[in-house]
Amino acid sequence: MVKSAAITALACYFFTNPATAQNGLQFGDPGCDLEFKDREPADRKFFQLCHSSDLKIPLWVGYVLTKKDLNGPAERPSGFKTDDKLKSLGAKESDYVRSGFSRGHMAPAEDFSRSKEAIRSTFILSNVVPQFQGVNGGRWAQLEATVRDLVAAAGTAYVFTGPVFEEEDVDTIGDGEVGIPTHTFKVVLTIGPGEAKKMYAVIMPNAERVSGDVNSFTTTVREVEDKTGFDFFSGLSQAEQNRLETVQEKLPEKAKKKKPRRRRA
Repeated sequence: MVKSAAITALACYFFTNPATAQNGLQFGDPGCDLEFKDREPADRKFFQLCHSSDLKIPLWVGYVLTKKDLNGPAERPSGFKTDDKLKSLGAKESDYVRSGFSRGHMAPAEDFSRSKEAIRSTFILSNVVPQFQGVNGGRWAQLEATVRDLVAAAGTAYVFTGPVFEEEDVDTIGDGEVGIPTHTFKVVLTIGPGEAKKMYAVIMPNAERVSGDVNSFTTTVREVEDKTGFDFFSGLSQAEQNRLETVQEKLPEKAKKKKPRRRRA
């Protein structure tokens, strides 16, 4: 099915939850303007999100990730649940069944393996968008692993992930008409030793086959803002935003393992 969804610029709407152990909005809320009736900000303890009841997907999901959060003992659970805490309508499991699309995590399960509660929290349908399995298990999974490498090197990262719609007419799946994005984005602010900051941004096609390495899809945070209408890291000074958001940082590449040299007897 197809329905019209104009993705327009949003004014900032700030929401906080003092009880949240990890506040991914410390450096600014991207916005979830309640003047748009379908938008609902939600705090899910380990991450925050802005949900669209029209598209039935998150418009962004944000969280903070630290080095100590990595490589936890919790195993990946199976099965997704409807987010029954939403005030508005959300996606149902039946929307995805036999749709030809995977449930693409926006807050990846592996980033929350620190505990059973944390990793389980990511298996709600308000945290996923329809993704082709080719990209979900391929370049997108590589991107998620690269972000964890960034965290391991820097120490802390603030991450926002969500859909991009490059056409006004949006294809959908299921009886709930869950919106299928044309692309997905990820923006990352790393905080390293001495409070050194860097920003990374990626916009990746939502396609079954995605050619090129992860760095083929790097862009600037400012470009992601232009395409989504959200204002990321607005808590930073304007000078810092101008300096960091306009640079197209390349992601680190994994070192290739050298083949052991054979010795002649």
